[in-house]
Amino acid sequence: MSRFHFSKEEIKIYDLALDLARGDFSLHVDKDKVGRKDLENYLRDTINHDILKGATLFQAFRRNNLVLFEIMEEIVNVTIGEDVLDSPFMEAFVEVKNRLLGDKTAWYHEGGLLSVASFAGNHWDTNRQSIDLGEELTLPKEWIYIHVYDELERFLLNITSLERLTDKVYKSINKYIQDRLYLQFQNVASVVPTDFVRSGNSEDAIGGLCDLVQAAGGYDSLTLAGTRGALRKLAGVIPDKMFANSQKEAKAQTGSVGNWEGNKLMIIPQTLKSGTFTLALNDSQLFVMGGDVKPIKLGFIGDTRSDIDTTGKKNNDMTIDIQIQTLMEIGMILPAYFGLFQFA
Repeated sequence: MSRFHFSKEEIKIYDLALDLARGDFSLHVDKDKVGRKDLENYLRDTINHDILKGATLFQAFRRNNLVLFEIMEEIVNVTIGEDVLDSPFMEAFVEVKNRLLGDKTAWYHEGGLLSVASFAGNHWDTNRQSIDLGEELTLPKEWIYIHVYDELERFLLNITSLERLTDKVYKSINKYIQDRLYLQFQNVASVVPTDFVRSGNSEDAIGGLCDLVQAAGGYDSLTLAGTRGALRKLAGVIPDKMFANSQKEAKAQTGSVGNWEGNKLMIIPQTLKSGTFTLALNDSQLFVMGGDVKPIKLGFIGDTRSDIDTTGKKNNDMTIDIQIQTLMEIGMILPAYFGLFQFA
């Protein structure tokens, strides 16, 4: 629900633009199902009729640009993260909180297991240990932004339209967040305890590390995460005769056998180093985590701000200058026991 006090006409614009941003074209206009082009035209006509009210584009936009950009800010708040969360990787490894939905953006880090010992009995003089009740943590907040410009005339003539601008903004922000989340696993490699790092090229070596992590953490199941390249290497060290038919099909389709020795295999999508065509993630590393562990923490604060200059005064070139900023938090809270396998 929008936090702004939009009028009935403005709510209609907001709903239409939100449908476009989400790629939802199921809306019926005058009882006819519409596609993207129809919905874009309908939105433009609705803005012209209900918001601009027949004034010239420049005058009407100058009077109404604040409400239009409040609409865009709210759309970004709603849609940010929707694409980010729609993947098996995010479901498996990312814990998400959204302050707009009432979540408290603090994270609880559970302590490790207690040590149990045997003794002869009939006395209370035993060694004691402090109960590790865990702790509540907060992550540093950070602003991310997009700052763009275009010719004013293109914006007023709807060549650069509100819905297309919104679509590019939220998809670009979501792509940035996704890449940041994938890169978090690259940071894990530098903090894995030495006792839980293994290397080699054999099924036994990988299996030994899995046994160690599972025993130390008391996990019921494990998840092995790596890029497609890393999971292909894992499939390469497993004897083909051990494959079930479903695993052979999975390997042919995805490069991963899907499951191995009861452990779930999870693909970490590759991403590129900023501004290059160089792959950012290591194709020779597998991360071994407890099956229910979500080490990556992502918090949406719901504070999105926009700034616009349509006068050309800011840059003295008659371009429209638009900046969108949003506040978030992202980080990792690692479990006590996890492993890293490096293919030699």
